[in-house]
Parts: sequence; structure tokens; C-alpha cells
Amino acid sequence: MPSHIRLCVCVVTVVAAGVCIGQADATWKPEYANAPQAVRDWYHHAQLTGKAQLRFPFKSCCEHADVVKTQFRVNKVDGRDEWYWFDNGNWRRIPDDIIHWGEATPDNQPTLFVYHGQETCFWPGEPGI
Repeated sequence: MPSHIRLCVCVVTVVAAGVCIGQADATWKPEYANAPQAVRDWYHHAQLTGKAQLRFPFKSCCEHADVVKTQFRVNKVDGRDEWYWFDNGNWRRIPDDIIHWGEATPDNQPTLFVYHGQETCFWPGEPGI
């Protein structure tokens, strides 16, 4: 399992494909202290976008949400990039106001944080991944 998933996920339901579904409560487990300091620092300091902060009563991504699997798609009508995540058997579109365009996660992988069924923070990863 990639380190970005292990860092914040605690109580989640996982299907055979490794997709996280259902609501979850995030906590930082002590064993995650083994991650490199730079990775721990990134997760500790990851914050919601300014627009997303208007909708949520917190600013930190990792302290209030879990990381879930995402999927990239191209909109067939206008050619725009779109990202989706798997929620209770359905793929849901990630809202534009939580996307950190031009920023990277420690492993350059797409990373989405979800808090009680609400998307809070998303990094689309490095192009071509």
C-alpha cells in the first residue's frame, strides 16, 4: 500500500480492488511515525484550498479526513480533465474547488481526502500518472 494511503487511513472498508468505501474517521496511528520526516511533514501541513475552507470548519486535510482511491477521466463533451472517487458503489466527481493544481504529493500520486462522505482536499498527481 502506498505511504500516502497508510498515513491517514484508519477505519475504512476496503474491497478486493483496494478501493476505500464508506465513511471513516481519520486518526494518526503511532506506527506511521516510521514514514520519512518529509512525508509526515507534508501530511501534517496539507491544508484545504481557500474555497474549500469556506465550506468546512477546519483547514487541515489529514487530521480530519481519509485518503481514498481516485480515477481520472476526460470529459467527452468539453475535453476537460475530471477526477472521480469511489463512494458506496458509485464513482463521484471530485469538486473543482478542492483541487490543488500545480502542487504535488510526496509520491506524486493522485491523493484525495474525504471527511464523512465529503471531498475535502485533492492533489491530481504528476501529469502522465
